[in-house]
Amino acid sequence: MLLIALMVLFFAITSLEAGGVMAEYHPFLATDDHIKWHTLLPKYIEGDIGLAIGLAQKNIDAIASLPLDGLTFANAIVALEKASDPLDFAWEYVGHLDATCNSDELRAEQNEMLPKVVEFGANVLLNDALWLRIKSFAETEEAKNLRGIDRKLLDDTLDSFRDSGADLPREQRERLKQIRIESSQKMQKFSENVLDSMNAWEKYVDDVSQLKGLPKITIGVLAEDAAEHGRSGYRISLNPSSMSKCMQYLEDENLREEIFRASLTVGRVAPYNNERLVEDVLRLRDEKAKILGHRTYADLALKRRMAKNGAAAMAFVENLHRRTEKFFMGNVDALENFRAQAFADKRCRLKPWETSFLSEKYRRATFDFDEEELRPYFKLENVIAGLFTVADRLYGVKFIEQPTFFTGDENAAVPDGKVPVWHEDVKYFKAFDGNGDYIGGLYMDIHPRPSKHAGGWMGGIRGGYLDGDGIWHHPVVTMCTNLTPSTENTPSLLSHREVETLFHEFGHTLHHMFGRVKYESMNGSNVAWDFIELPSQIMENFCWERASLDLFAKHFETGEPMPEELFRKMVAARNHLPGIAMMGQLCLAKLDLELHQKYGHYGDCDIEKKLRDVLSSYRMELSEYVPTITLSFRHIFGGGYAAGYYSYKWAEVLDADAFGKFKKDGVLSRNVGVEFREKILSKGDSDEADVLYRSFMGRDPDIEPLLIRSGLID
Repeated sequence: MLLIALMVLFFAITSLEAGGVMAEYHPFLATDDHIKWHTLLPKYIEGDIGLAIGLAQKNIDAIASLPLDGLTFANAIVALEKASDPLDFAWEYVGHLDATCNSDELRAEQNEMLPKVVEFGANVLLNDALWLRIKSFAETEEAKNLRGIDRKLLDDTLDSFRDSGADLPREQRERLKQIRIESSQKMQKFSENVLDSMNAWEKYVDDVSQLKGLPKITIGVLAEDAAEHGRSGYRISLNPSSMSKCMQYLEDENLREEIFRASLTVGRVAPYNNERLVEDVLRLRDEKAKILGHRTYADLALKRRMAKNGAAAMAFVENLHRRTEKFFMGNVDALENFRAQAFADKRCRLKPWETSFLSEKYRRATFDFDEEELRPYFKLENVIAGLFTVADRLYGVKFIEQPTFFTGDENAAVPDGKVPVWHEDVKYFKAFDGNGDYIGGLYMDIHPRPSKHAGGWMGGIRGGYLDGDGIWHHPVVTMCTNLTPSTENTPSLLSHREVETLFHEFGHTLHHMFGRVKYESMNGSNVAWDFIELPSQIMENFCWERASLDLFAKHFETGEPMPEELFRKMVAARNHLPGIAMMGQLCLAKLDLELHQKYGHYGDCDIEKKLRDVLSSYRMELSEYVPTITLSFRHIFGGGYAAGYYSYKWAEVLDADAFGKFKKDGVLSRNVGVEFREKILSKGDSDEADVLYRSFMGRDPDIEPLLIRSGLID
């Protein structure tokens, strides 16, 4: 009867739109098949999130009041797995809108509710009565007989409570709750400061001759950007899609220097200075680790990841550093010599604003290759179609675009057959397996705008899971990037790096969509953080193979495939200055681990000064010191990569090794694709990551394929 009561309560909570529990308007709690984004307005956040917290709390209270002799896997562990669904869904929508449609109104409402949401989560893990029932069930015969995914759910639940301090004295648990709340608020403010400081600077250029060297398409984008801001001429901003091209191609050194110095203000200048926030977040993380019995925050964060602890992650980074250092130094020498020859000048340290510019010049001189030559072959629509074709060839999945509906009127009715979206540029696709079965939905938000965070990301807006009636609930994924938009005269033509970004995020998308684990918390991309990049980075390989490129790399005007000579130049130039490229990523990983594995060295000193010495062999010595990106490093201070940025390189070892299996059987091998889907993509967190990898490869990973691919082997 208790289980039935819990199920009745759960379905009442998740069916608010049907009118059973309440008739009020609660858009963030609606359970439509397609999310009505135009109704998710900031004014509803406080009421809806408050209601969701209350509903989730009722679920928790019901489990916490179960009689100790009536505990079962279903009414205790599975019920807890689903208890906070109303809140999880609603808060996910808020976070997504914060990342894609940021506004003052949204921020105010989000920041009002953030501590309450975090406090709810902390209270669940510190609930004495709930913890007693979880522990009591773990001692039952039913628990001892659990196997497979059910056993792992129980073990993960026990670990989550213990790792959150459930067995600690009340005073320490209360402190952990406060740390959690304070940290979340400071991380949110950090991200807001980065976005605001990026948007605070802009440069308008009236004379197009000042933009000499920029690709025509970039000039067109800058003109469109100026027009959208009500100005003539050309608008340069600190958005990476604009800034990177300027630093790479602009002949005007003074303008490059101006842009570079403006970039140093991001997260560093009042009112958006993140220095105190960084110090506070690091202090809070270290305190949390100490309370939970760990020497460092890195040890705490990596406990359930492949690396297992901070020392192992650091050893991995430092080993790659040693393997890379001589190539790095050789690359720096080559670039300095090239500068001296190009400018008929004596050899000297490079200026910070000329490194990208000279690197591009050196690439052209060395390989007779300009990556802008590739852009006409990467029309956005063709790339997306090719992306889907690769997925179909490998995994037997088809993506079908659906008509969309965008409006600013919350009262507007959605036309039949159309899917609501949050911005007019957003596209929506349904994915189907080869037998026609529906797999899930995909939103694509491709281009930059001021209200959108920079970079690229995949969001599991809804996860796949099996409910108590045996019905599979399909995942819904958001895939967001900031790629070159179209202009009045030119379609959206992507750089090869942007094509890689699309394939990367699509790899995350497939991982989340293909998951077939019945528990949502263990499904899709909910895996160990240093394993999560394998599916995304394995997809990047298909941007470099002729067999896959021929599916989409066609001239946007003539339809002709990429010429063989151009393809060969692209591949040859892949490892342009490979030591510098590798060391740049290792530097970020080292910075991250230094702060979280060796906090004692940084807690009472000028962090930047200390990092300058520690990272000296990881960074190019320039004509003047350039501060690290610590104060704008959203991955570790505004996102989930704290003590985990090494994951990118860790996963590169895995993907370079695993892709060899694809190449051996044929790049687009359906056999290998199906095996990868079955043994990796569908498994979620159902087993340890190293076990899943060995099940696919038949052995442990080998680092040599990465070094070979990166050009770091003599």
